[in-house]
Amino acid sequence: MGLSRLGQRVQIGCLVGAVAVSGLVAAAPANAAPNGPTARYVDTMTVPDNFVPTPFRFGGLSGIDNIGGGNYVAVSDDPGKFGPARYFQFRLPITGNGQFATRTPVLTNAGTILGPGNIPLLPGQMDLEGIRKLGGNFVVSSEGARPFVRVVTPPGLYVRDIPIPAAYRPGPGRGLKTNDGFEGLTVTRSGQVALMTESALVQDGGDPTKAAGTRSRLLITGARGNSEYVYRTDPIARNASSRATNGVSEILSISSTDYLVLERGFDPVANRNSIKVYAATTRGATSVTGVNKLSGREVPMSKRLVFDFAKLPMLRPDNVEGMAWGPTISGGRRTLILISDDNFNNPAQHTKLHTLALTF
Repeated sequence: MGLSRLGQRVQIGCLVGAVAVSGLVAAAPANAAPNGPTARYVDTMTVPDNFVPTPFRFGGLSGIDNIGGGNYVAVSDDPGKFGPARYFQFRLPITGNGQFATRTPVLTNAGTILGPGNIPLLPGQMDLEGIRKLGGNFVVSSEGARPFVRVVTPPGLYVRDIPIPAAYRPGPGRGLKTNDGFEGLTVTRSGQVALMTESALVQDGGDPTKAAGTRSRLLITGARGNSEYVYRTDPIARNASSRATNGVSEILSISSTDYLVLERGFDPVANRNSIKVYAATTRGATSVTGVNKLSGREVPMSKRLVFDFAKLPMLRPDNVEGMAWGPTISGGRRTLILISDDNFNNPAQHTKLHTLALTF
């Protein structure tokens, strides 16, 4: 059974579970429109605050991945205040219609994320935002003043760092912004690690405005070299406050060219998150591989709206930052699992898990 805060069932699934959202955002030639699903909301689970209070607090979950057999991993973005750099492993039993079958995740394991030489990371040396299974290992992404993309074994032992191109390395007038780095992380079917920045690199432009979105970059790494494309986020809503933000908080590979992209916004005046899932494609988009600074003339990835949580006015999705595939359910639909980061800000924010049912 799916649960809302304090274990009470979310009622809106019955009222608006039939909502399916689809629309095209013009950004590339029509024949390059992304392949992508339609989606229906199914269920929400709100994890009790302080679900695992000790020894390492369960919270700040910024990335999630399906590692098979009904098991998932989620990484915490705790900078070291409540424990070491860490991830949690758990099961999420899901019924044949896509609802959560338990009141909480079923914890099965946990691990730490270590640095070179398997030295523990000190507080402030990490801001982990993504985690994915990569063969028999995990790959994690961290933003901050010293961003990294790191491969570790399941216990968290150091394997290697994936090199970050010069244009992304923080420096005077260039690179990833401290809190707008590699929020999006996925692994393609061919084993390539793909990353997307939350917003534009310093040299590529500013944050989103009510007139235009920000120009995030998609970086696809592989043994044969890198490839890069531009993804344009939505502008800030016209009725939002001047303090509102919007950016990319996660990506998930559909194919070698197509991705689900999670855009997450927040308006502190309204105290409300905006959460949208798009299908986006590199087909028809301008390659910006190796380009230090965008010109503004690039054709960005085209995108199509798959689901907007604003269609569920009774639900507060919270600060959704992670996205993973779930099991296939009735009707051959594929579930999509989304997880929110509570920022260790209980009771104002909570760890929530949502399921959508996708039809391709």
